[in-house]
Amino acid sequence: MKNKILSAIIGILLIVNLLSIASAITINDVSSYPGEIAPGETADISIEIENTLSYDVQNIRIKLDLTESPFAPYQSSSEKFLDELDKKDEEDFNFQLIVLPDTASGIYKIPVQITYENGNGTNTTKSEMISLIVNSKPELKISLDDTVTLIKGKENKISLRIVNSGLADVKFVYVSLENIDGIKVFSENEQYIGDIDSDDFDSVDYQIYVSQTNLNNIELPVNLKYKDSTNKEFEETKTVSLRMYSLKEAQDLGLIAKP
Repeated sequence: MKNKILSAIIGILLIVNLLSIASAITINDVSSYPGEIAPGETADISIEIENTLSYDVQNIRIKLDLTESPFAPYQSSSEKFLDELDKKDEEDFNFQLIVLPDTASGIYKIPVQITYENGNGTNTTKSEMISLIVNSKPELKISLDDTVTLIKGKENKISLRIVNSGLADVKFVYVSLENIDGIKVFSENEQYIGDIDSDDFDSVDYQIYVSQTNLNNIELPVNLKYKDSTNKEFEETKTVSLRMYSLKEAQDLGLIAKP
């Protein structure tokens, strides 16, 4: 008989415990504006809290633990308070944060501590986690090594420099030349560079044939494909200007030696 009573009590306690887990003060939604925050910039963070309990709660405190993150409060506190939150009700807690300027792109987790008081004065504390994305749009620039003289009717070597002038690193960089009249590519067209860190560059070489044309300048389209640190794919086409000479012009200008 005692064992049955004990088992019943344990069962009741388990049910009560499960109900308390199912009902609590929880984070219902998190929004960030902008959605991806660039290093050195600020963002407005909104955390929606829902009271799923069957009673009202008082003295609600929401605290962001920023000690292990690259974020800092901006013109505000990392803690917000609310006097009361009715049962089954929701409330938004708004924060303004700034990202440290030298922060690497990525997804950062921020612990959130929620403290509240129930009707009988008992305090409850629970921990949640939110995530924010630090990232900025990649900025790649392309230029031509102009130390090489391009001669019409001959095979020439050109060297393209791809510079990452943005704040974010890029990876899986592919370079290819688009087909245009007057230029024939002898080397492998699509070439893989790999990663280019912020404020860094890499180069790629091509063997091209410049046809005998009346044009002295050609805009060469260069296609770039790459991903940022969040694996978002980018593809863009940039152009470089090719200044071409006939053999006689190059010799008369002293760009190449006469035989």
